[in-house]
Amino acid sequence: MILDIIKKDIDPLNIKDEGIYTLSIMDEYKVNHLPVINSQNELLGLINESTILNMEDLQESIQSIKNKLHNVYIYVDEHIFKAIQIITENQLTLVPVINKEYQYVGYIKAVDVITKIGTINVNQSSMCILVITTNENNYMLSEISRLIEENNGKVLSLFTEFKDTKININIMISCSNAERIIQALERYDYNISNKFINQPDLDNLDDRFESFIKFLNP
Repeated sequence: MILDIIKKDIDPLNIKDEGIYTLSIMDEYKVNHLPVINSQNELLGLINESTILNMEDLQESIQSIKNKLHNVYIYVDEHIFKAIQIITENQLTLVPVINKEYQYVGYIKAVDVITKIGTINVNQSSMCILVITTNENNYMLSEISRLIEENNGKVLSLFTEFKDTKININIMISCSNAERIIQALERYDYNISNKFINQPDLDNLDDRFESFIKFLNP
């Protein structure tokens, strides 16, 4: 769950805020995206820096470009893997968090997600994320889990992405020997299209984030 990594230190923009004000907030907090709400605290969307820079008059309010807001968000009770998926698919510096009533709750930055991953089972000797690409009807999660467990691994979480007739299975694993697990999966004809092998080290977050984004966007 994402509850414990939601932040609220950056106030959301109001639809009546001016473009010039928006740019100043983005510069202050070093982000390229900001959530926009109305007077009822309902999320209207996400505004990016390039949209503001393309305004004819920066003294105009965001209301004048309301149709250019991006309808991107994550629900407060969703899994951290969903946050990874949304951030990487949309190349966001932050993603708004809302409740089921569409009320704005806070936001999550990409580095917060990586920090959270870095603290999962931090006492384990290693952690990895594997992407298995296969045909939609040509895999069994039970078999994949068995192969991982038989090679001293433990599935921590997973999410799937459908692309045309293929499916990407993203699996986070706690393990002592990632290569052994990879070899076992490949022996059963599972194609490892990408991998991220992480030694728990809470320093070097920037390096790990860069590697992780490359891993999710091959």
